[in-house]
Amino acid sequence: MKRLWRVQVLQHGIFTLFLLLLVLTWTQADDDVLMLMAFKKFSVTSDPHAVLVNWTDTSSRPCSWHGVTCSLDGRVSTLNLSHAGLVGSLHLPNLTSMSALRRLYLQGNSFSAGDLSASSSCMLDTLDLSSNNFSDPLPGQGQSFFSSCDRLAYVNMSRNSIPGAGGRIPFGPSLLQLDLSRNKISDSALLTYSLSSCQNLNLLNFSDNKLGRKLSVTPISCKNLSILDLSCNLLSGEIPPSFVADSLSLKHLDLSFNNFSGNFSSLNFSRCSNLTVLKLSQNSLPDTQFPTSLASCTLLEVLHLSHLGLKNNIPGSLLGNLKNLRHLSLSHNQFADEIPPELAQACTTLEELDLSFNKLEGGLPAPFLSCSSLHSLNLGNNLLSGDFLNTVVSNLKNLRYFYVPFNNITGSVPLSLANCTQLQVLDLSSNGFTGTIPPGFCSSSGSALQKILLANNYLSGTVPLELGSCENLRTIDLSFNSLIGSIPSEIWTLPNLSDLIGSIPSDKK
Repeated sequence: MKRLWRVQVLQHGIFTLFLLLLVLTWTQADDDVLMLMAFKKFSVTSDPHAVLVNWTDTSSRPCSWHGVTCSLDGRVSTLNLSHAGLVGSLHLPNLTSMSALRRLYLQGNSFSAGDLSASSSCMLDTLDLSSNNFSDPLPGQGQSFFSSCDRLAYVNMSRNSIPGAGGRIPFGPSLLQLDLSRNKISDSALLTYSLSSCQNLNLLNFSDNKLGRKLSVTPISCKNLSILDLSCNLLSGEIPPSFVADSLSLKHLDLSFNNFSGNFSSLNFSRCSNLTVLKLSQNSLPDTQFPTSLASCTLLEVLHLSHLGLKNNIPGSLLGNLKNLRHLSLSHNQFADEIPPELAQACTTLEELDLSFNKLEGGLPAPFLSCSSLHSLNLGNNLLSGDFLNTVVSNLKNLRYFYVPFNNITGSVPLSLANCTQLQVLDLSSNGFTGTIPPGFCSSSGSALQKILLANNYLSGTVPLELGSCENLRTIDLSFNSLIGSIPSEIWTLPNLSDLIGSIPSDKK
């Protein structure tokens, strides 16, 4: 009897506890409704697409509201109003007071910064405010959501007009990714603070801002930093020689489109074993040699070194030994002599090769026949000559884009280029080609060719009507040649043709 009484008391206690939890959950759900309605009232001044039309204070359960996702206990866990067209002044405390809210997506609206602080109960781990109208500096210590939301892992405030943040962003050890790209940040102290206090960050993106001055620190304290993008800024001075070597975890580094100066060979890549992407283009790093330590970057897949002022010969052996290389750009430099055959050692993986705007002579060496994965090849604006279009290029079966304008290539246009059945763009303009236009460019059904550029050569004869079989052609440029006759009707009726350039005197026979 006594045991039965104890069991009944225990069951009664469990039932009471269940009721208390249920009441508490209902109360918290009611609080979520109040906070969401406060957000709608105080943050949203215009809802042109009526996405919040079913947000009403008569409902006690917001889980069916547009953009709202709830956890199993009925609490709001995610709010996604991305690209909803909302206009207003954002007051974050209304939303961060919902203690179950973990993910907040408000990107692609027209919010300005009303109050970007957060309540002490903030439990957010993801916050996306990108592509809005924020134009004020980010609030500092004690006034920012960075201070109160101590579980934040992912923050995206890109594509706004934020000018800075008073020298620092007080983020904590929970933050893994911070994207402030495409703003108007000019405060270099903010970058310095972020690099020296990055804690557990694995992504830091300050690209396309107005950051100036020198890089005064390296990412040496960033033990987990994987992606660092500082491109499209006004950073100047020398890149610290150990900038790459000081971050063993770095996989993606983009310093392109800045005002850096110094010598390329002074950079230390001896500890770049994890680096897969390196972009330094559009800086001033003139040199006659590459840093030998670049050979340590054995995992490199993307290497962009255009517009640096590099001279002398292309280091074929060094670059050819990068066996994972997919994209290589050395354009707009002052490389001379011939294209080194050793560079073709990277052909196993190479997909894009840009050697344009240099002073290269000769042709494309025969070892490049092994570039079976190559789909984009740009050799324009050099001093190239010879028969390599016929002997090498025409055997690259997966080539889609081939540019070789402004060179010294003579002879007839090789019909063998039709073997490149995947070719979409063929640019042979401004060379010394003679003879007639080959009729068989689109002999195979379903030709991919979209652009054929043959301007400024010495081509003669008539325009072959077979070009009318190139059903995907959009642009034809035959200007500045010695062609005669009229444009065949088969070409005029091509379904996608938008540009036909080059007058032909029809009175010639």
